[in-house]
Amino acid sequence: MFDSLYIWLIFNVFLAVLLFFDFAILSRKEKVIEFRQAGLLTVFWKSIAALVGLWIFLYGNTELGIEYTTAFLSELALSIDNLFVFIIIFNYFSVPDSLKMRALTFGIVGALIARAIFIAVGVAIISKFGWVMIILGIFLIFTAYKLAFKKNKDPDPKNNILVKIFSKFMKVSDKYQGYKFFIRSNSKKIIATPFFLTVLVLASTDIVFAVDSIPTVFGITDNAFIVWSSNAMAVLGLRPLFFLIANMVNLFRFLQFGLATILFFIGSKMIFEHLHHGHIVGPQSDVFISMGIIIGILLFSILASILLPNKNKL
Repeated sequence: MFDSLYIWLIFNVFLAVLLFFDFAILSRKEKVIEFRQAGLLTVFWKSIAALVGLWIFLYGNTELGIEYTTAFLSELALSIDNLFVFIIIFNYFSVPDSLKMRALTFGIVGALIARAIFIAVGVAIISKFGWVMIILGIFLIFTAYKLAFKKNKDPDPKNNILVKIFSKFMKVSDKYQGYKFFIRSNSKKIIATPFFLTVLVLASTDIVFAVDSIPTVFGITDNAFIVWSSNAMAVLGLRPLFFLIANMVNLFRFLQFGLATILFFIGSKMIFEHLHHGHIVGPQSDVFISMGIIIGILLFSILASILLPNKNKL
């Protein structure tokens, strides 16, 4: 049903319209996003994602709708964790608040491109080599272990390999010129701006994030359209969500442990289902159970964060 080229064309045209609306209207001007506006925009983008889910429910079936919802929530949870890295990147490059909106817009485009490539490659490999699901499952379990038990050092953008390579070939200005990527120096030479380096680091970070997130969604569904649509909808609403999270850090104290539990659950599920060649309790009930478990873990981690805030950050 969702293998039709017609359906893919409709969704991707719809996605292109949303991106144009986002890029040309919402982030056209240099402006600071206030908390209230970020909240309204977050509701707007999540409503769009919900409408896509409703369309899949009505045009497809309940199982596909549940798979989309579960994949969307999982990707959204992973994206929230990734946004903390964006905060570090912006602080390192001292990005003005008025430019963060446009920088995140470029980051979204990079994230969509990276995910499209990984999904296309993933579908091609999994369709020919089913045992790859076991490897992906093991990878997710290992990622869960690192997320839960290893202290992750804050990434240092100056150690980013793309920044190192680029800096060898082109001089970088120490001042921002709006959201221009390149400017001319006093000697008429073309030099890069800090804004370009910021976008470069965001793009390379998106690639790393895609390596974690795409296997997670493949552990929920093997339908390529559901994988792509859930990823695209989760990524589209990241910009306003970033400005909300910057003011609500304490709500996500235990998010890493919640994400680790979700990754362990999905990784184990991928391995178990492949070894047993199918679902144990039937395809319909299985997606309901998976969604219930993932939603429960997310709610528990947020509730625990609210009840047990990190006093050092208050």
